[in-house]
Amino acid sequence: MDLKGKHDPMTSQDPDLLKTIEVLTRKAHRERCARIEAEKLLNEKSRELYVAKQEVEASLFSVQQQSNQDTALIKLKSYLESILLAFNQTFLQHPLSDKLLQRLMEELSGINHIESSKLIFNTELETGHQSRFSAGLIQDQSTESVSSNRQLVVNLGADKHTLGALYITLSVPLTWLDAIEKQLLLFADMIFAAHQRQALLDKTLAQKRRAEQSERSTKDFVAMINHELRTPLNGLLGNTELLIETPMSDYQEKLVNNMFQSGELLKVIINDLLDISKINAGMLELHEVIFSPVQLCKVIQDTFSAQASEKKLDFDFTIDPDTPHYLIGDSDRIKQLFVNLIGNAIKFTEKGKISVKLDWHQSSFRFVVSDTGCGIPEENLTTLFDPFTQVNNRSNRLYEGTGLGLTICKLLVNEMHGQVDIESKLNAGSSFTVALPLKISAPQKAILQPEFNYTTFDSLKILVVEDSHINQVLIKMMLAKLNIPPYIVDNGQEAIDFLSNTQVDIVFMDCRMPIVDGYQATRELRKQNYTKPIIALTAGTTSTEIEQCKQCGMDDIVRKPYKIDDLKVVLMKWNPLNTLNEPV
Repeated sequence: MDLKGKHDPMTSQDPDLLKTIEVLTRKAHRERCARIEAEKLLNEKSRELYVAKQEVEASLFSVQQQSNQDTALIKLKSYLESILLAFNQTFLQHPLSDKLLQRLMEELSGINHIESSKLIFNTELETGHQSRFSAGLIQDQSTESVSSNRQLVVNLGADKHTLGALYITLSVPLTWLDAIEKQLLLFADMIFAAHQRQALLDKTLAQKRRAEQSERSTKDFVAMINHELRTPLNGLLGNTELLIETPMSDYQEKLVNNMFQSGELLKVIINDLLDISKINAGMLELHEVIFSPVQLCKVIQDTFSAQASEKKLDFDFTIDPDTPHYLIGDSDRIKQLFVNLIGNAIKFTEKGKISVKLDWHQSSFRFVVSDTGCGIPEENLTTLFDPFTQVNNRSNRLYEGTGLGLTICKLLVNEMHGQVDIESKLNAGSSFTVALPLKISAPQKAILQPEFNYTTFDSLKILVVEDSHINQVLIKMMLAKLNIPPYIVDNGQEAIDFLSNTQVDIVFMDCRMPIVDGYQATRELRKQNYTKPIIALTAGTTSTEIEQCKQCGMDDIVRKPYKIDDLKVVLMKWNPLNTLNEPV
């Protein structure tokens, strides 16, 4: 059937309707296309949102991971800081030791993320520590060949002063290493500082021990040389004193007097040498007593009047009436100052006078010794108090002496916290001023000294314990002058044996003897309840030796070189018929 000729009812419709249909058809097409585009856009956005979500979740996971790592790092750093603080306090309070260093390594290796710790010193430590300390899972290969990024190596010290190194093996991210290394640097500084402190302490203690040993050696030497010099000097002066009292020709008397003066000069020189040795060794002790300046000066004046008269020098003593009647100080050492200064003044003055003035000035006992002698050049004043120094040290000098007198004066004045000044003009004389800050004492009652009663001496029984044959003969002859025939033994053991069978009134005990010395013998006798007086015969003059005499039980001391008068005094004091006995 041919339909082309058929009439389509739609075509007969209104053109406006067709237009409307066309418009609607296009609109529907556009809407369909728009919907399709919207669906495409929605799909794209959905994909974008999905991707964004994935990225956010990935970022969130990464942030969470980083947060966990940061927390773990902070926790690790916190552990390291706590260990650092704890051991820093420990190293400050206790000496560096193997035990502490090993414990430190164990503390470090016990922290999470630290597999092992090792401390290696380059050399054997001076403090006696080991060279290596380690803890944890130590790798088999040598430390030097390890090239892992988990291992940190921190030097102890820097440059040439590197003491060693601290090795830490870690199971941590690479990003942690910088932060942990900074912490480990603090550990290295702490160990290095502790080692330096310990080394300095050990060095200081070693120096202290050497100084103490040197001081002990010096004191022992001074005590030994004191004994070795004074013992023969005792024989020389004692025998000379006895010889002077025997009948002699004028020629012999002159020779003996020269010998006695030479012995006295030798005694002064020995005393000066020993005094300065004792002062430098810190062995000098001041023994403060109550004394009268007037009586002291009277003794000094009587001592030097004859010497000044021999040189035809005027010798004036002036004491200010305001000077206290009694002072507290070491009268023997103050007398030594007078002796040295006045002795020098007489020695260096050929004509004119020597004057001594005493007063109380600004709470100090002051005395001025002036002379009209040769004086001292200005350029020599600054070194005048130096040891072994004299204005003229040449071999052809006019005046003899060791040059120690003024040095000893200066040291003694310093020990007494005083001051010494000098004014001098060449060829016009010198003036020495000494000011000593002493305390004033209340008035003292006069002490009556017992008079010597020689008639009681011949009834005394005396034991002399002396190893030197010369001194045995000497004291035997001195006691013979007092009508006392003594018993004599050679050492402390013989004395103990002798006294177990024989009664005596007084024992003279030498301190330094072979077999059993005087100290040991006295202690043994006192243990056996021996109560009779034991008098030390000693060349020792140091406070240590004197104290040793007291501690072992000796009652008194006779110092070498001694004279007959020294024996008289001690015999009168300890005579059993005398009631004024007092221990030293």
